[in-house]
Amino acid sequence: MPANPDAIASLDWVRQHLHDPSVVFVHAGTDRAEYEAAHLPGAVWAHGYDDLTVERDGVRALVPSKEEMEATLGRLGIDEAKTVVFCASDKSMWPHRGYWVLRYFRFPAVKIADRSVTALAREGIPTTTEEPDPEMVRCHLGEPDASVLSTWEEVLATAEGDPSAQVLDCRTTGEYRGEPGAHAAPRLGRVPGAYHLNWEVLVDDDGRFLGEDRLRSLYAAAGIDGSKPVFPYCGGGIRSSASWFAMYEVLGWTNARNYDGSWAEWAVRTELPIQTGD
Repeated sequence: MPANPDAIASLDWVRQHLHDPSVVFVHAGTDRAEYEAAHLPGAVWAHGYDDLTVERDGVRALVPSKEEMEATLGRLGIDEAKTVVFCASDKSMWPHRGYWVLRYFRFPAVKIADRSVTALAREGIPTTTEEPDPEMVRCHLGEPDASVLSTWEEVLATAEGDPSAQVLDCRTTGEYRGEPGAHAAPRLGRVPGAYHLNWEVLVDDDGRFLGEDRLRSLYAAAGIDGSKPVFPYCGGGIRSSASWFAMYEVLGWTNARNYDGSWAEWAVRTELPIQTGD
């Protein structure tokens, strides 16, 4: 049982609430064609980068401001009285990013579907190509919750030897070593001293998190046991949102704090140190 079962919408929960007017399913991703091909009835589309991130001060993929996020949610027909459930067609980090952003702004009720829409469909959950036309509403978010976010200053202190916290790189092994990733960056490498665990090993092909014991084993093998604050990062705070969710909501490690700036910020700030190689 996850530490916070309310954070995950199970198959049965989805089945029971599929047509609940108080629930909004948000299909998140970067290729709208997947949404157009098949989505849950009534689900609205959120473009990952356009709706769940902004570029600020030359750094891409940062969390939007409170006002920007309120406007996006209002356009999607979402106010704070709704329960929001993020999902995606297949295995994806975007539902976790959506969850983390709303959690950051203290949204009252947000979940992720426990598996992909493709996997839900295999279990008899209907899908459609009909797109809703949500009525615009006013959404009111809370002030940001700094307890789920880490900053470059905190990450730098750890990189410079502060033993009271850990930094976790959630990217591919190649990116960790300093090889190019999906997004161009002015510098390649990793945060010095960062541990490494690719987020993709935390979930199966249907987008379902592995069991808690298996997750603890994977993190332990990577050097993380939840006993001290851990700052996960990736290219832009997206993939690291999935690892944050696994640590914070599934395992109950509430000292996990997503480094939203991630490599997009670290690479731009040329005064910050980097490591490469094994």
